[in-house]
Amino acid sequence: MNTETTSGGQLRDLETVKQTLNEKFGQTTDFAAVSVRIGPFEGLLCYLTTMTSSDFIKKQVLSEFDLPENNENFTQAEIFHRLNACHFSGLQHEVLRSLDEAANKIVLGYAAIMIEGVSLVLAVDVRSLNSRSIEEPSTQNVVRGPKDGFTESADTNMSLIRRRFNHINLRFEKFELGYMTHTAVYIAYLEGEVDAQILEQVREKLNSSQVDSLFDSGRIEELLHSKSRGIQLFPTVYNSERPDAVCRQMINKRIAVIVDGSPFVLVVPSIFTDFFKSPEDEYQWFVIGSFSRYLRYFAFILSLIVPALYTAVTSYHQELIPSILLTSIAAQREGIPFPASIEILLMEITFEILREAGTRMPRIVGPTISIVGALVLGEAAVQAGIVSNITVIVVSLTAISGFVAPIYTFGSKVRFFRFGMIILSSVIGLYGLVMGCCLLMIQLTRIESFGVPYLSLYSKWDKRRVT
Repeated sequence: MNTETTSGGQLRDLETVKQTLNEKFGQTTDFAAVSVRIGPFEGLLCYLTTMTSSDFIKKQVLSEFDLPENNENFTQAEIFHRLNACHFSGLQHEVLRSLDEAANKIVLGYAAIMIEGVSLVLAVDVRSLNSRSIEEPSTQNVVRGPKDGFTESADTNMSLIRRRFNHINLRFEKFELGYMTHTAVYIAYLEGEVDAQILEQVREKLNSSQVDSLFDSGRIEELLHSKSRGIQLFPTVYNSERPDAVCRQMINKRIAVIVDGSPFVLVVPSIFTDFFKSPEDEYQWFVIGSFSRYLRYFAFILSLIVPALYTAVTSYHQELIPSILLTSIAAQREGIPFPASIEILLMEITFEILREAGTRMPRIVGPTISIVGALVLGEAAVQAGIVSNITVIVVSLTAISGFVAPIYTFGSKVRFFRFGMIILSSVIGLYGLVMGCCLLMIQLTRIESFGVPYLSLYSKWDKRRVT
């Protein structure tokens, strides 16, 4: 049955409408098509029981159908327009002209209301879903600062941002992405603060999206990722569970992207220094905050070069090691069957496996993985003569330094550079390490996020042509 032709006479026949909608929804058990009485006329109420609650329907919808006695003198069309104009003013609603539009609204959580003899449909937003309460973020933990975090509800996340901005220039814009899921995506920004060209680019990227489904902001992150030349392993989209961190970024002329169903809010454009800032830096004495931030930069450098430096020095440049330390390292490595490069790579790969296992295992078993990993990587591996003590120390220092970055995705992507530097150092020594550092700097200088250089200070960045 072609429902495009039902905007006329067939929409007036409620039995035909009910049958058509049942066919469109394939007799799914959560589709409800209820015959109701709207004043003196027959009506039809259609909605999905999994998108709302029966109490909400009774209080917000069915109660509005009990019209006063004097409405008996009105026609069906007049009753319909009175419902539209007066009875659902507290709920989002709109008038539709076809069953196709009504079906699309029903799957989004609307209730379709029809009156016998009227060729229009009144769609009322009746979404009433249980969502996770506001809790402390599981990432970017702070000792001092707000403890509320984003949830999977986009409405809740927008309210958390609005509560922190008592400003008339705060704007939210809605998009729908995913032709299978019709997921709501919102962008938030301060009008007059963000660059107009960057804002237009974000709109174009979202409007041109061809994704089939969208369940988390990670898919949008790939969409918003800057397309630079060559391989790019550094993230150019900031993400956070913390409303205060996102609001601070918005004050700095950024645009936030909120995806319904994801507790992580994205921020663009993002630069290198954004991934080393913690919200707590601003909640304590600026000297301590600055020291902590510089410590993160130092830890980042350690996580990149310490394994490669150890491999290069022990394999090719032993003359650079003090004699006492060299004697100690040689004594520890006596009987180890692998060269330093293979030893480091084996330990790094083992640690990555343990980290992945600890992340995926249920929480109740997670501590067991940590205990077993500590024993395997530590005492047992050394006593078995597989690795040396100094290698365990190097890998442990590298692992701890890699977790210092406040944004987990930054550290997880950058660790690939560590393996590349280890391989280069194992082949040509310190020259390989220097070459890896040069390639890293070239990569950083080539990256742009919506036309903003990755190594720039965006708050002081002069406007230029955005490509």
